[in-house]
Amino acid sequence: MQHRDGYIIDVSYPLHFHKEMQPVWLCHTIQTLGCSVPDISKPYRYCELGCGPGINLLVAAACNPAGQFTGIDFNQAHIASAQALAKKLNIENIRFIESGFEEFATNNSEKFDFIVSHGTWSWLPPKAQAGILQLIYQSLKPQGLVYLHYMCYPGAARLSAIQKVLHEAAKATEGNSVQGIQNGMQLLRILANNGAGLFVDNPEIEKELAALEKELPAYLAHEFLTDYWHPQHSADLHRIVCQTGVSFIGSADSFENMDILSIPGNIQPILKNLPSQALRETVKDMARHQHQRLDVFQSSPQTLDFKNHLVLMDKTVFNALPNMPAPGSLAFKTPIGTIPGPAEMFSPLLAALAQGPQSFYELRQIPPFKAEPGLLLQALNMLMWADYAHPVRAEQETAPACVNLQAWLDKQQLPLRLLPECGTAIMTQTQAS
Repeated sequence: MQHRDGYIIDVSYPLHFHKEMQPVWLCHTIQTLGCSVPDISKPYRYCELGCGPGINLLVAAACNPAGQFTGIDFNQAHIASAQALAKKLNIENIRFIESGFEEFATNNSEKFDFIVSHGTWSWLPPKAQAGILQLIYQSLKPQGLVYLHYMCYPGAARLSAIQKVLHEAAKATEGNSVQGIQNGMQLLRILANNGAGLFVDNPEIEKELAALEKELPAYLAHEFLTDYWHPQHSADLHRIVCQTGVSFIGSADSFENMDILSIPGNIQPILKNLPSQALRETVKDMARHQHQRLDVFQSSPQTLDFKNHLVLMDKTVFNALPNMPAPGSLAFKTPIGTIPGPAEMFSPLLAALAQGPQSFYELRQIPPFKAEPGLLLQALNMLMWADYAHPVRAEQETAPACVNLQAWLDKQQLPLRLLPECGTAIMTQTQAS
């Protein structure tokens, strides 16, 4: 097992695509919350910290030709392979830089409309976290967006004992990080099968172990073998990040922005009476038993009034995605249970989207949504969350690099389908977070 600054570097990170990081998704999600966002119909700059082998950034660059994309990672192998692939596929609006975050923040002179980071904050040392904060403070444009994924309490607490066994087992293994994970997982299974008190007293942890046994060892190695595995309470994280001058806006997960759906009904009245945002977010995490968050912050946020908000929403066009179901009732399988989508609401919406691209204005002429734009917004957010629909990219400049990238993905038999008209992609198989 080889480390650099406490993080493994001997095993490549497997393919993981996160739609919530993509610029079209981010802008739409934050605009639905009533905030002005960067105009991505014009040239913009996007920076990913901890880009790994670069799949999220390559998709973003290939599907969004108006943007200029920068990926930062300190793993030489990740950067070398990403650079070679971008060159091979003729994706020209992208660059990859081998650097630690603190080094890049010190040397960078560019300003960015987006700074995003997935799977880094809770796994890296304090100096790397300081580099993220420094870059946000000095390099984010006004109204620029920050996407930050991290592990949070209370849900991540159940993984702490598992992580410690895996980490110590890997340290004691002569071999690479995958071998270390395999040894650790084998030991955990033996403990569970032989009545170790952790599993007896906490049956849910045995279920967690069973789920982890289905994951790729390389993914588990990156998830658990850092020396700096560190979940946080969201209130603490917000206080730290907001010292850079940004404000917390909401989640990049559209479902989590709808308290009426994502919070158990008997908890919702309690939220209304809590005196601070920090306390509300803490209670939300408890209500959802949250184990990770996809938080979005903004520099100098500008709130839209109702009229201007509706004007902007009306211009948004939505596409049906390939796996959108036929008109009828729906059942959304969410982290807090199955939520029904009544046919009287969703049938006309699905039927309209099946006919072709539809603007928000056109959709709100459908009878269930007349004079109810908020209800339409909730319905569309659920369709987006379920990968049934997606906003269309505002500018429809051709994206020729998508052809090359899709051909490469298909050749590698990677389960990712590009959607250049929407500036994103969809996984054709399930993946871990």
